[in-house]
Amino acid sequence: MNRIILLALIILQFSCTEKRPNIKNAEKIENIISNIPKIEFDEEMHDFGLIKAGEILTYSFQFTNRGETDLIINKAETDCGCIEATIGKITIPSGERGFIEIKFNSAGLFGKQLKTIEVQSNSKEPKHLIIFAEVENEQIEIKN
Repeated sequence: MNRIILLALIILQFSCTEKRPNIKNAEKIENIISNIPKIEFDEEMHDFGLIKAGEILTYSFQFTNRGETDLIINKAETDCGCIEATIGKITIPSGERGFIEIKFNSAGLFGKQLKTIEVQSNSKEPKHLIIFAEVENEQIEIKN
């Protein structure tokens, strides 16, 4: 019985002690987070406006690496075969600029268009770029 009471007192002693966060681990985590590259685009949307079907248009989305370490662009995925994305430079040092060039082929399209490009890199989250256009197509007729 004495052993049970002694064991209960020992458990109570350790369960009531104040737990302090490990400051060294918190500092390491903060350093890791602050060293993550940060991709910052000048614009994340572009509107081509009113265009004719068959036009091929380009636009260059400019960005800056605002992080402390090199930004590495892994890929730029598009949601449509009508968009081609070209990465200017794969590795962008801290403070340097880069670009993603978009080529939009409006052949076979009509009406209002919204297309997206997902830029994947070693930054915290992927970035999403958007292009808009309103395509006039004389070969496609919409009947009411």
